[in-house]
Amino acid sequence: IGSIDYRYKKLHAGVRYNLIKNYTYLDKSAQASQFGESFSVLQAFLRKDFRIWNLGIDNTLMFQTSSKKDILHLPDFIAHVNIYYTQELFRGATTIHPGIEAFYNTAYYADAYMPALKSFYLQDELKPGNYAYIDVYLTIKIKRARIFFKYSHANAGLMGYDYFMVPNYPQKDGSFKLGLSWMFYD
Repeated sequence: IGSIDYRYKKLHAGVRYNLIKNYTYLDKSAQASQFGESFSVLQAFLRKDFRIWNLGIDNTLMFQTSSKKDILHLPDFIAHVNIYYTQELFRGATTIHPGIEAFYNTAYYADAYMPALKSFYLQDELKPGNYAYIDVYLTIKIKRARIFFKYSHANAGLMGYDYFMVPNYPQKDGSFKLGLSWMFYD
């Protein structure tokens, strides 16, 4: 129905209020259902980027709730933080950009997945969440070439082995990724 956003320099805050009517979903037995009445979803978010010399910290926080929690499952709180350092070397010919990125959401009854339907359906047996996913990365820019090294889910196994975003589908273990992007002139 409406939203209010506020932006000032590197601060972005807002509240969104949505009214949902005739919501169609898959119930706990993966059968199509429709909720004929209207219900609301409220979201409040705050995004603030900090720059101190060559250090950057980007933060996003979100709170959300539904007036019908039994048919629309949402995590109450979501956080995303990216901390990085940027340094130019060799008179600006090279830039290095190491950092660490984390994502977190509170535990909630996330919808289960039905592969045969390629859809999600309601469940109330497993509450995934309450787990931080941490990535460590390094990006190097040399003139027109960019090289990145990333270790995804660096904390895999350190806080247990129950990292799920969708019930019965575990998240990937830690993995190393390497990439190269080279822009050529026409």
